[in-house]
Amino acid sequence: MFRTFSEVLSGVLKKPGEHRLNPREILFFLKFVVPVWKRGVAVLLFTLVSTALNSLTPLSSKIIIDFVIMENSRDTLTKLLTPLHLEGWIQPLAGLLESIDAVVLCLLALGLMIGVMSIFQRVLTLGFQQEITFNIQTALFDRLLRFPLSLIKEKQVGYLMSRVTTDVFHIQHFFSSILPQAMTGLFSVLFSLAILFTLNRVSFLAVLVLIPVWIWINVFFGTRIRSIGLTEMERNALVSQDMQEVISGVEVIKSHVSEKREVERISRRIRSLFQTRIVSALLSSVSANLMKTVKLFAVLGISWFCVREIRLGNMTIGDMTALIAYVVFLSGQASALSNSYLMLQHVFASMERLTEMFRIALEFETDKEGGQGFVPQSVKGDIRFDSVSFAYEKGKPVFEGVSLAAAAGDIVAVTGPSGAGKTTLINLLIKFLKPDSGTISLDGRDIQDIDTQWLRKRIGFVSQDIFLFNASAADNIRYGNPSASLEEVVDAAKKAGVHKDITGFENGYDTIVGERGVNLSAGQRQRISVARAFLKDPAILIMDEPSSALDEASEKILIGSLKRLVENRTTFIISHKAPLYDMADRVYKLQNSCTEIF
Repeated sequence: MFRTFSEVLSGVLKKPGEHRLNPREILFFLKFVVPVWKRGVAVLLFTLVSTALNSLTPLSSKIIIDFVIMENSRDTLTKLLTPLHLEGWIQPLAGLLESIDAVVLCLLALGLMIGVMSIFQRVLTLGFQQEITFNIQTALFDRLLRFPLSLIKEKQVGYLMSRVTTDVFHIQHFFSSILPQAMTGLFSVLFSLAILFTLNRVSFLAVLVLIPVWIWINVFFGTRIRSIGLTEMERNALVSQDMQEVISGVEVIKSHVSEKREVERISRRIRSLFQTRIVSALLSSVSANLMKTVKLFAVLGISWFCVREIRLGNMTIGDMTALIAYVVFLSGQASALSNSYLMLQHVFASMERLTEMFRIALEFETDKEGGQGFVPQSVKGDIRFDSVSFAYEKGKPVFEGVSLAAAAGDIVAVTGPSGAGKTTLINLLIKFLKPDSGTISLDGRDIQDIDTQWLRKRIGFVSQDIFLFNASAADNIRYGNPSASLEEVVDAAKKAGVHKDITGFENGYDTIVGERGVNLSAGQRQRISVARAFLKDPAILIMDEPSSALDEASEKILIGSLKRLVENRTTFIISHKAPLYDMADRVYKLQNSCTEIF
């Protein structure tokens, strides 16, 4: 571990991260801010006022020492108010500032005002952050659902969910903590520098000299923390991905007695993640301590200068305490700014990753999505594949020149060896994929020109891989037709031959079927899928190995339901089983190309 940790640390110190935030990425996220810009302006105003008030607090030491104890407020007020032609205010203000009771009450009122303003600022900031987070997460999830199936399967669910949750959390943290902290720090520095300038020009210039030092510390460590932060997020996503895979395949793992091997694999992932976190913490700690060292030198330097000036009669003790208070205050705000900058590195990395997801979705998004393509008035169901070719990898075609036809109401069966591309053929029809060449037409029109959502609403799908949601049996049946009544759900269940099974459950149609239908048998899951297709009442039906996982008795019941389901629908059947072939008007064999058997 030590060797690996040393290598990681060495690499980070030698080379800053190559990932740099493109200004266009910041502009990309501005569109999520625009709908709530008024609330953002309110947050800015409250921050400005509360910070201005807070910047006055270090002056309290000067007021108490010079005005109350030393009673020399008249000279100071004369210098300040005479150029403004406000001589009439000198006498009443001097009496007020020389009273400890009045000063304490004023400082108490100032503290209460700062507290009230901070509360309003926090509430407004939280609402601002929540609205932006809602906009980003909703838009991102919408884009995620538009990813092609191949990309989703390649990245795996755990990895993608890590991005949707962890990366969006970093954006949320930016608006809830980093941005308010950065604005407060920046305004505090500006207000404090202005006050320092009026108190003592030499001290003001000394603090200005320190600013490049703080900037160098921030830039040096910030770029490296950003680099290791991106690596950390990627490794965290991989841990989530592997854990998701292990939990999903726990039956296979237990049956092969490979628990120890999987634990070791996950452990290596987690160890790698921890190493990056340790490096990140080390860099942050070194940066913070350097800031403290600079602060110490500044306080000592200002103290030395002030003592000399007091002895020469050029400065009061109140001035000295105020200057030191402002140096300490400024160093604290500078540290807050540097912390904001360092935390921004994770936000920048998340922005890069999220922008990548949005752009991937736009790049791969299926053409003619909802509302963008042609919407036919009706569906006859005449489907034709004309010289269709497709390959997942260039130069390795799944099939070439496939041609087949299904007239309206026809039942077409497609067979062929495993890997011949039968399911790929169906995915092309549903527009999960696009053909490399050739055309697929519905009622004489290329489906690439037809609105995708409209097309999919007219297609029913019964697959060997049934996915049921962790919801009631009724809700799973009506998934393709959410507005269906319970009577319509029951009618569909009866047609699918699953009504008696459901009414046999303790809660009937309100029975929760469990994740992926784990509480049901394979036959029950398959027949609920058929009931779902009945309720959707599609013009086109696709059945992909619907009985492959069933025993003979369950298959017999299912085929009876399927025979009712295919009536008056253009149907494609992918299967190796003869009972399903008997339902077909034509059978094609797919192997490189397509051949009609009968």
